[in-house]
Amino acid sequence: MSPPRLIVSSDLNGTLIHQHSMSDIIRLFCSGENFRIADAVFRKQTSGTATMQEAFGTAGPLTRGLTLRQAIEYVRTHMRFVSGFDEFIAFLRSHDVPLVVNSTGYSVTIYAIQAMLGDTAIHGHLGNILKFGKDGSPDCVLEEAELRQMVFDYFDPPAAYAQVYDRIQATGDVELGIVDESAKADLVARYVLKNFPSCGLCDVVHMGDTMGDSGGIAGVASSGGNGIAFNYNETLEAFLRTQSPDVLARIHFVDPKSRTADLRHVLPVLESLLAKEARDGL
Repeated sequence: MSPPRLIVSSDLNGTLIHQHSMSDIIRLFCSGENFRIADAVFRKQTSGTATMQEAFGTAGPLTRGLTLRQAIEYVRTHMRFVSGFDEFIAFLRSHDVPLVVNSTGYSVTIYAIQAMLGDTAIHGHLGNILKFGKDGSPDCVLEEAELRQMVFDYFDPPAAYAQVYDRIQATGDVELGIVDESAKADLVARYVLKNFPSCGLCDVVHMGDTMGDSGGIAGVASSGGNGIAFNYNETLEAFLRTQSPDVLARIHFVDPKSRTADLRHVLPVLESLLAKEARDGL
């Protein structure tokens, strides 16, 4: 199989979905006070005034007791994808462009999206792991492969009725796969090297909406790839506008933060980049 001409690395929260899933799941299934605390610290993190360690060190324990059923049903029932999501996924599939979700969102969320859309819709996931264990015990934590299989099995109706999905609960511990904003560029570089060894960051487009993606967008663009600020907030835009002219030329601004942001507006950028890759390959 020939290597991909383009690889899309994308944030999840605020980029592919409207909600901030890590706090929203607390809002729905945990206490109102827990949500207030989580929402406040995540707002600081996305604006660049709190670190990843501070955000998840505070919010992780607030999920303790969340059942695996609730985590899956959050995706199946409550998650709201940004307009144009289906067309975005269809475009990537039709052009053989792998999608890597590069997000501080939890792996259990990505597994549920994969199970709903089909395993080929998302090539892989880079990010954080909310630990689940039997009765929420940190001494009986599921391995990631086991957690992923349980999530996929849930979408086979008989399995969804199994009581084990209520007994498997979040321990409140979070394994940080993304420790700061710059880590997203480094992580996708390693992912590409492992999965597409003939490709590099010059073949990557990283897309995000807040300061949590500042390092990913600027880092990929400064390495010869491209960045897309999509559904972006003012803080991210201000930061990216300070980049050197060479880097800024590789950063594309699509739809400022709004409920009407549409992923279909990203497609012309991807089409242009694919066309350039085709021309350069001649």
